[in-house]
Parts: sequence; structure tokens; C-alpha cells
Amino acid sequence: MDRWNIFSNGVYCNEYERDILETLKECEEYRMTVHFVSPQLNHRTATVRLIEKVCEQQFYRRATLHLAVYLLDVFMCNHTIPERRLSLVALTCLYVACKIEENDPNVPSLIKLNGLLANAYTTADFIAMEVTILTFFDWHITIPTASTFLDIFSLNSFTQEDYNDMPKDLETEQTSVQQFERAIRETSDMILKHSLQHLKLCNVKPSLLAASCVAAGRFYVKNLPVWNDRLVSVTGYKYYQINAICQLLLFEAFPPSTSFPVLIPTRLPSNSDAGYLSEWFETDDDDNVCSSDQSSTTISEDSDNDTSSCVYGDSSTTDSANDTGEPSAKKRKIVTADWSFDRE
Repeated sequence: MDRWNIFSNGVYCNEYERDILETLKECEEYRMTVHFVSPQLNHRTATVRLIEKVCEQQFYRRATLHLAVYLLDVFMCNHTIPERRLSLVALTCLYVACKIEENDPNVPSLIKLNGLLANAYTTADFIAMEVTILTFFDWHITIPTASTFLDIFSLNSFTQEDYNDMPKDLETEQTSVQQFERAIRETSDMILKHSLQHLKLCNVKPSLLAASCVAAGRFYVKNLPVWNDRLVSVTGYKYYQINAICQLLLFEAFPPSTSFPVLIPTRLPSNSDAGYLSEWFETDDDDNVCSSDQSSTTISEDSDNDTSSCVYGDSSTTDSANDTGEPSAKKRKIVTADWSFDRE
């Protein structure tokens, strides 16, 4: 269907850019919340990597990968799935995502998907699982992801105006606007990909996560502020709203034990870079930057399975209206899926 990918072309993001973003932000409010109570939580990393590997091998779009992981997280959170069926669930989520994000010729056949799993299942298994997943989501699966927003935000990640405002040195003068823009885009893409492996980011609003990735990408450009008034206008987020998420993304993507990406003239993190992301802004006003049923979000730098990193009102599984009065997402019980089609 290629529903959102047309927005990655600049021609669609000029006259109607504001309307497109408003529509996408309205759609993201309908995302279901991941409550970190999945009985299969310890298998998530391997299952997500399976989807990533297939997407890399088949050259699927980034948006396909992110939608598939979102479907997987929510479905796993609400069902008890036999371990032998996790791969089936993962690739069925990918199959559904392909139908939404890929052009028709790129949508894999069920035989091809089964072949990727050494024919461990049958075509009927995939069909039954697809129906189960679609029924659970009530067919509401055309939800924008962080990849969707990054496609739009990346168009404004670096401009000629940014280049003109940069202090000029030899390295800067030898790097073109296009090179800066490409490097920031590639770094943002890489950071967003790393975010899939971290549960603590599952319930961050996709638009906020994408904006934070852009800021993280700009962080590695010397003499360039990570955020400015133009990006506030483009994304709808102010610096203090993205700061904590951006810090976490930078830490997870490039921990102290790893080297920084050699893409463009870079700067190392410094406590003296006031206004360039090194300062932490403490505020009680979160401007509802998390999922629609979250009143606030606290990001910690603990392990990936730190289920306390996102705080929901009274408890992580309690539904409550958000500060804007929007209705909360309906809470679902964990159920044992009907595996009657299991022939094993």
C-alpha cells in the first residue's frame, strides 16, 4: 500500500507539510501501550533481531521494520505465546507490515516467509496467525511510527541557513551542505535503528522519538546547535522536551566503550557545551510527549528490561486520561491465544 512513504518526497512536504504532520500526530495517539508484562519478554531481543535480519536480507523499508516491531510488542504484551510459535508471530507481524508499507511486488509470499524459517510451519499457520493479529488490533494497523516522522523531519535536519550560521573553519568549508545533510540523516537513521532494541523507548511518542533522533544526529556536527527555532516549528517540540530522550539515544547508540561515527567533523560530549545538549533541563511540564495514556515519562539508563522506566499515572498497568483530556487507550488483559491451528 505504501501508505506513508510518499511523504518522504519533498514535493509532498511543502504546501501541505503542516497538515500532514497534524494528521500523523493525531494518528499516533491511537497507538496501543506496551505494559512490559509479556510472558515472553526475555525472548524479545532475539525476536526483534529476527525481524531485523529478514528486513535486511529482503531490503524492506525502514518503516516496515518499525511497524512490524510495534505490532509484535503489543501482541506479545497481551498474549501468552508458546516459545515454538514466536518466530511465526514475528514473521506474521512482518507480513502484515509489508502489506501496509511496501509496494505490492515487494510483499513476500507465505511460502517465502516459511522458507526463511526452514519450513517449520504451514501456510495455514501463517493465515490463521494473520487473522488472529488483525482481529486483535481490530484492523487498526495503519499507525505511523518513528520512521514515518523521521522521513519528514530529516527533510529539515540541515539547511543552507544552518550552514551559513556555523562558524567557519577549514573542516567546515571543505564540507558541503549536502554532505552535512546526508551525514546527519545517516546518523539519525542508525540511532533510530538502535532504539528498537530498547523496551524503555516503546511508549515514547513516535514523533518525539524521531525529533530526538534528528537532534542526536546533529549533535555530532561540530559548531552546530542540536536544536533551533526552525526545528521547533517543524517538529512541534522544544529543546527541553527532547533533551532526555536524546541523551538516552546517544548513550545507547554510542556508549562510552565504543568509538564515535566518523561521518563529519565531530565534537565530543562536553559539560561546557551549554545549549548544545550537555545541560539537562529539569521541568515539571512534559507537554504530553509520551503515549496518549501516559501522564509523564521518566527515562532511566538502566538495563533494557527496566520496566519502571516509563511511569503511567498511578501504575504501569492502570489506564488514566492524559493531561489534555484525551481518552485513554483501552486496557487489555493478557490472554492465552487460541493455538488450535497448531499441528505440532
